[in-house]
Amino acid sequence: MKKLVNLIAGILAGITPLIIAGIFGLLINNELQNILGIILCGILELLAAWIGIQIFQKIQRVGIVDFMAVVFASPDLDNLEPTANSKTKKRTAKELAELNHKNQSIFRGGTLKIFGDWHGEPYQNALKILRIDYAEDKKQLVIQFSRNTRIIIDEPGHILESPSVLKILSAKKIKLEFQHKKKGSTEEGSYFKNYTVVKNKIETETNIDWTKQKIDAAIGQDALIIFN
Repeated sequence: MKKLVNLIAGILAGITPLIIAGIFGLLINNELQNILGIILCGILELLAAWIGIQIFQKIQRVGIVDFMAVVFASPDLDNLEPTANSKTKKRTAKELAELNHKNQSIFRGGTLKIFGDWHGEPYQNALKILRIDYAEDKKQLVIQFSRNTRIIIDEPGHILESPSVLKILSAKKIKLEFQHKKKGSTEEGSYFKNYTVVKNKIETETNIDWTKQKIDAAIGQDALIIFN
């Protein structure tokens, strides 16, 4: 059912740029009424078709809910200080690790999204947090999950924790390590995804060889979000 919804939503969202381009094309052609107007209309429609395809493919990968969440997100809200009676708490990396060691963490685990890129299907593949460590000399936070999954975060900044979500808004680099059993295999292999902030973009690296699906990481997204 979810795939059908995403398919229909992808088609509708994908044809929207074509409709808009068509309207502008008619206005341009009505004003120019020559070969230049026809050429401009053609270029506009080709550009709209390319944008429509990108939108359709994006919705098929992440789902319409997550796609719309990104479109209408307000990142500035994350920079607001939580109120005294708020369930959301601002943490330092050291504090987050210490609370975990004392078994006082208010967030226990969930599904992972790194710079906008999901680990597995969106809102699926929930993992339990087993341990959090912070090396102050390296400025490196390590979160160990169930299912032999681990995240290593270099220079994590602006951390927000609540019972339903853990957010790390910025990081210099994140490495995701996990185990996966490929189809037809009897043993699990070790795999990784690297996300490195380089100037104004995210550079990615992986040894995943069972799928050609692209890594949907973007510099404007929170470094790490874990949803309960």
